[in-house]
Amino acid sequence: MATATDLIRRLRHRRDEIEGELGYFGLGGWWSSAFTRVERDHIEASFHPPGLPAGGKPLTTGRGGSNYHSAAILLTALATCLRDLPQDRDLALKVLAKAQERARAEDDVIGLHLVYQEIIRLHSKWRDHVPDALNLIFGACHKQVAMSEAAAQAFHHLRPHAALPAHLGYLTLAVLLEQEGSCRKAIEVCKQARDQGWGGNWTWRIGSLARKRDEQDLGETYISRSGMGPV
Repeated sequence: MATATDLIRRLRHRRDEIEGELGYFGLGGWWSSAFTRVERDHIEASFHPPGLPAGGKPLTTGRGGSNYHSAAILLTALATCLRDLPQDRDLALKVLAKAQERARAEDDVIGLHLVYQEIIRLHSKWRDHVPDALNLIFGACHKQVAMSEAAAQAFHHLRPHAALPAHLGYLTLAVLLEQEGSCRKAIEVCKQARDQGWGGNWTWRIGSLARKRDEQDLGETYISRSGMGPV
């Protein structure tokens, strides 16, 4: 027979339980320990998925199913809502770290693809304000590109008759390489994205990069003939 102390403990446990989207994916303990009460209130107020009634708190209230296919996809959507303000960047990074952890643990290929996509967007947003942002962007791009074939297969399995979406990792990597003057490497990146079927104007971009590469080659040839040697 339960004692009065046991009943009080159970009531407190129920009161402290997290419901909603976070509760559905078993993220209640992480939510409570990773953030302060002020941070939790701020994050929940920032989360505005489509169709949410004013003042709703879908992260922590309500029972039933989820509007998201996985924990990683939910957390990535949450991080997206924390992208636009500089004071929210660290909160977004903490959310994305958990999203990456869950995606890897659950072999969630699409979820991990979306995590890297949001990491690229977050660091690109604050590239001019964070010293190591460029390295972090490059790192996330390479990670997303490294799993691109698996992601393409996962998207085809999910939507067999739909075209693949755009691939931010390939696109951003190509742009950054072009800005560095590495047109040949950028062309290789674009060709790989095109051959895998990712959405985007890859053929046009390859042509543009090829013209820029040829101009660079002409410049090097001209300098070489002057006796100075290529730069």
